[in-house]
Formats: sequence, structure tokens, C-alpha cells
Amino acid sequence: MDQQYFDRVYETTYRPLLKYAIIHLSDPTDAEDALQNVYLAFCRRIERYGHLDVLLPKAFLLKMLKREIIEQYAEREKHAVRLLEDVPEERLRDDWVFEDGVLDRALAEDILAEAKRLPRETYRIFVLYYGYELTVSEIAKELGMGAEAVKSRLFRGRKAIRAYLTAEDADSETGR
Repeated sequence: MDQQYFDRVYETTYRPLLKYAIIHLSDPTDAEDALQNVYLAFCRRIERYGHLDVLLPKAFLLKMLKREIIEQYAEREKHAVRLLEDVPEERLRDDWVFEDGVLDRALAEDILAEAKRLPRETYRIFVLYYGYELTVSEIAKELGMGAEAVKSRLFRGRKAIRAYLTAEDADSETGR
């Protein structure tokens, strides 16, 4: 396999494809799993057939991701999969890095770890709002809910994360 090619494609496509998956699946963890499956299948495909016929890797992978979402999750009744309208290409920025918005990388990791403990829909909204910088109205439209519901979930999510971080700071100051 051409490892340099794969690495280059991965670096340029991971963030926009993850964003697409997060928007289209109800659980961000499912989005990460689906994307991992796509890259694994892409790797195997490169090993078998090479990559010279893949003219637009991002479009190729996006098509694979769409299939993965449909095949793996639409059939499972236990997982409520909600495919939303396609997001315009300009919304799929590939320069997003969560940690860039926070000065302290350790704090960013703590915030993200605590955000993952939020209820699934709240975590999804949190990632779309802070990670991908969608507005409240854009999130509401994408998820088919009211703007007030999005604001409420963001408020509760921030409150829970703040409480956790405040408690953690208090514990570290008292030596616990």
C-alpha cells in the first residue's frame, strides 16, 4: 500500500468527513466508528487495486461514508439513525481543530472528556456549536428541533462541564 498517499488523504479528509458523520448520525461515537470503517475499507481497496483511479479522494470517501451510514446503522432498529439533508460543501471545512479554540490543551481535553459524558443529543449539539461553529439556528435546522431547545441543551451542557471543572479545581487545591 502507498502509505504516503493514504496519510495525505487522511490528513486532508478526516475533519470534514467526521463533521459530516456527526451531523448525519445521532451519536458522535457512531460517527467516529463509521469513519474508521470507511478508512479501513479504503486502505484495503488501495492494497488490492491501487489508488490511480481515485481522482477525487474526498468525494470517493464521502460516498463510502454515506454507504456506511446507510448499511451499518439504518438497518439497526436499536439505533435511531437520522440522515439529514446534505450539508453544503463550503460548510465542510477541513481546518477545524477543537483544541485551537482553547489555550490550554489539557483543559481542552478535560472539557471534551466531560462533554462526552453529556446526554448524546447534548454532546452532539456541543460538538456542532463549539467544534464546527454552527449557529444555534443552523443546529436547530440540521437536527429538526427548535432553537430554544438547542440553547437549553447548550446551557445545561456548559453548566455540567463548568460544575465538573470547578469541582476538579477544588479537589486539586485541597490535595484530594
